[in-house]
Amino acid sequence: MSTTKREGVTLRYDVRGNRGAPPLLMIRGLARSSSYWGEIVELLEDRFCVITFDNRGIGRSDVPTPPYSTQAMADDAAHVVGAAGFDRANVFGVSLGGMIAQQLALRHPRKVTRLVLGATRPGTRHGPGTSARVVYRMLQAIRHPPSEAVVLTAPLALSDRFLEQHPEVLDRWRELASSEKPRLSGFLGQIAAVLRHDVYRELDRISQPTLIVTGDADRLIHPEHSDVLASRIPNAELKILPGVGHDLTTEAPHEMTALFCEFFLESSVGSARHAATV
Repeated sequence: MSTTKREGVTLRYDVRGNRGAPPLLMIRGLARSSSYWGEIVELLEDRFCVITFDNRGIGRSDVPTPPYSTQAMADDAAHVVGAAGFDRANVFGVSLGGMIAQQLALRHPRKVTRLVLGATRPGTRHGPGTSARVVYRMLQAIRHPPSEAVVLTAPLALSDRFLEQHPEVLDRWRELASSEKPRLSGFLGQIAAVLRHDVYRELDRISQPTLIVTGDADRLIHPEHSDVLASRIPNAELKILPGVGHDLTTEAPHEMTALFCEFFLESSVGSARHAATV
């Protein structure tokens, strides 16, 4: 991985795939480093130049003193795009990453070609709240070592069907939680960013072509939040994946890859056709 520094915070990032292909920045969610993308990066490498990075507070990036904000984390993401050698990129963000992606499109519109928002929301006040059971499970997890906490919270991120069929995912997550040793201050900083995020009134300023994706089995962020996003962002498309939980790319990597290729590469084909006729 490479490093870059913004305002004293070191960010670790990686660039994989075809350097001549359209760049795709992928932004992970709460308490998840870029290591948790799993197989989807490999699925995308032939068609995209894939940029992944560890948000502040997690993985191999710095853990500055909390609280954090989605504004600052979006500025981090914009900085990473430039450090990777690109003026702009297609952007996908999931969960907290989707909140960061909203801010990225609003604060740095010239950095974003097309936008996919996965399993996310515009703010805590504009849709169904998080259930008491989910909040309790997350608070309970904080009291355990990371390798145990990731197992306790897995049923919030993944559907029952997927967990039953793919127990090997938990083994991989345990390994990552043990090797990366997340720090509580980083987790609390990112939680603060989630709780303070609210761009509901600004969403009509997002001008990039936007696709919103959610799973109807999401326990963490109710799918109705995606309806709100689709209604507020001009000309946004909404795609619902049946039976899929919160972690879209872990549960449905092939379906998400197909959506990315259709949505992101459509702009490249359209631009090439337009250039050929001018």
